[in-house]
Amino acid sequence: MTEPVITGPALRYTSSLDGGTQTTTCIDRDVLTDPRERALCRALLLHALALLDASEPTRRTTTGGTP
Repeated sequence: MTEPVITGPALRYTSSLDGGTQTTTCIDRDVLTDPRERALCRALLLHALALLDASEPTRRTTTGGTP
C-alpha cells in the first residue's frame, strides 16, 4: 500500500482490510463514497471535537465584555 504524499497536517481514514487491500483517504481533501465509512468518519470527528471543546478552559467575561 502506498501512502499519499502529504505536506502538512492531514486527516486520514484507512479502510478495513478487504481481500488483502486497504485504502487510505485524506478525508479533509477527498470525499468518501461509502455511506458507512462516511458515518464512521463523521462520528469520529464529532467525538474528537467534543474532546477538544471539553478540554478548553472556561472563559469568563467582565461586565465590559473583555475576557
